[in-house]
Amino acid sequence: MRKWTVWIGVAVSAVALLLAFRGVEWGELIRAASQADYAYLLPAALLMLAAIAARAERWRWLLGGRDRVGYWRSYRAVSIGYLMTNVLPFRLGELVRPIVISRGGAISAVHALSSIAVEHVLDVVMILALLAVVLPDLPLPPLVAQGARLSAVAFGGAAVVMMLLVVAHKRVERAVVRFLDAISWIDTPTWLRRFNSAMEGLSVLRSPRLFVMSTLWTLIGWLASVASLYCAMLAFVPAASLTSALFATVTSTLVLLVPSTPGYIGVLEWALRDSLVLFGWSPEVALACAISFHFMELAVMNVSGVGCLVREGLSWSAMMSTVREAETRHDVAVTVED
Repeated sequence: MRKWTVWIGVAVSAVALLLAFRGVEWGELIRAASQADYAYLLPAALLMLAAIAARAERWRWLLGGRDRVGYWRSYRAVSIGYLMTNVLPFRLGELVRPIVISRGGAISAVHALSSIAVEHVLDVVMILALLAVVLPDLPLPPLVAQGARLSAVAFGGAAVVMMLLVVAHKRVERAVVRFLDAISWIDTPTWLRRFNSAMEGLSVLRSPRLFVMSTLWTLIGWLASVASLYCAMLAFVPAASLTSALFATVTSTLVLLVPSTPGYIGVLEWALRDSLVLFGWSPEVALACAISFHFMELAVMNVSGVGCLVREGLSWSAMMSTVREAETRHDVAVTVED
């Protein structure tokens, strides 16, 4: 792991923590935390598990449909990926997902990695669509509105590029072959296979059925996430609105694109606090809710991830060493030995 990447994440999280705790009165924060009805965190946790389950089903469709990979292998890969993301900086835990899913032999790691790129574009396009639902009624700060517009442009552009790659696949393949042939020390057939494997991850864009089902499960996953946050909010403000939960989910997700420490410590608290303050919450109550929700989210993801790691018969040290190798070589087409 490169030390400078770790320190960048630490710096970002430190700044985010300062922003999250700015102007907060400690006595009021403790009072808000002590008066909350934490029974609401149980349905919030169950809904968080439902969101993970929906994303595991969505990934099966992104990988080519239910016939390509079993549900529980997909769920274990997704859960282990979340676990490692909570440990490793810069979302490096996502390198684990292709490795785990490729253990079944039906899906290559490169194919799986390219499908994750499509997944991220679908996610951001979906949350931007959800943001559009509540945007007209909200007096957003200029920085938030500008961030939403930039995200829309960036991920809309990524979606267009992916569609062009799919439409002009053969033409792009010929251009790749010419480029590889021009470099004498590169083995063209090997790298061409890797390119075609990566392009296979975009196959969902060629099939209306795969695309519709992937989009549907994306929507279900995000609605479950919104409902999870809403339940956590009810523990602190019984009259909390579903609109505020939707808006806080969207803005916190966009903020999480910023590199930070593993588990997004500080960044999620800041995003949730400032989002809820826009709806009239006091900074202390909003921050207490954000901390409680984040703790619950990490607990659910990590317990599920550890259970799946054991079920896959993988050791922690083996996963860490494999991620380091993949990071160093910039090649996730590797396998983990039992």
